[in-house]
Amino acid sequence: MPNELNHLIVHCRDRRESAAFLAELMDAPTPCDWGLFTQVDTSNNVGIDFADALAPDRINESHLAFLVTDDEFDSILRRLREKSIRFWSDPQKTHEGEINHLFGGRGVYALDPGGTVLTEFITAPYPYC
Repeated sequence: MPNELNHLIVHCRDRRESAAFLAELMDAPTPCDWGLFTQVDTSNNVGIDFADALAPDRINESHLAFLVTDDEFDSILRRLREKSIRFWSDPQKTHEGEINHLFGGRGVYALDPGGTVLTEFITAPYPYC
């Protein structure tokens, strides 16, 4: 049975701020508001809907991961550095200002301004079971 991911909802503190942050890093189109959501569109037509009105009082950290080209990775890393945005080589955030070289590629993690969405950019996919 074929399945296709259409969209996902990410709870955050400020939907517009979090969506704009991601769109800027990815050089994606300007996010658009749709009801309770602010959506970032991806190149494979998966919508990432940021929501702040539906969030509980305590938000656990969400995780988004994007497979990008080497050129896209370079651009994302440049934007992180230009804006002095903290980034890490690991999801535990123990190696600040570093990137990883897992599975023959490069990877980096950055938190949205509200501190609730950890976004990962990788140039080589993780091996699956």
